[in-house]
Amino acid sequence: MSIFARPVPSGTLLIGLTGPIGSGKSTVASVWARSGAGVVEGDGMGRQALLVDAELRRKLAERFGREILDGEGQVIRRKLAEAAFGSADGAADLTRLTFPVLNRLARQGFQKLSKTHSVIVYDAALIFEWGIDGDFDRIVVVTAPYEQLIGRTVKRLGISRRQAEGRLQGQIGIDEKVSRADIVIVNDGSIDELRLKAGEVWEELKMRIM
Repeated sequence: MSIFARPVPSGTLLIGLTGPIGSGKSTVASVWARSGAGVVEGDGMGRQALLVDAELRRKLAERFGREILDGEGQVIRRKLAEAAFGSADGAADLTRLTFPVLNRLARQGFQKLSKTHSVIVYDAALIFEWGIDGDFDRIVVVTAPYEQLIGRTVKRLGISRRQAEGRLQGQIGIDEKVSRADIVIVNDGSIDELRLKAGEVWEELKMRIM
């Protein structure tokens, strides 16, 4: 299933920005947004999907247990993550259940942004897992050495190393993502260095539409 049946003008550049958890891709997305890109943010789409789609919440509770819901029937994201990322099957089922809703919301986001932007970026961790990488004009993968990915994930999410490793194992391998990318950004230094690299890639991408 594709996010795009090309719902944007043919002159619009569609960029898939992806990478493993802890890679820093959202920092790259923020640099590009300040430079003029329209950005649809995958985590934001995920939060919205859980809020607006009661049927999705029902299916998730059926698969992962009623304990992932609070007293008002809303998903407790931390508990959903703990339940889903405990096994490869759980991660796969989470992807399968959430993708159709994310698909719809992403299409809406792209259509809206295409009215005002010539470059649109989808910042999403699971572009390869969803099988939609072929829908983009360029795929940019942000990555980092394994220990840095783990350390950043533990610090940002406040989870254990085992849980962070489970998150990574629930995604396609880093080497495969890198091999399938058009452009790779290696985030193995400071945040300022990452921003500099992001700016350089942005200039490269702009050449595509000149």
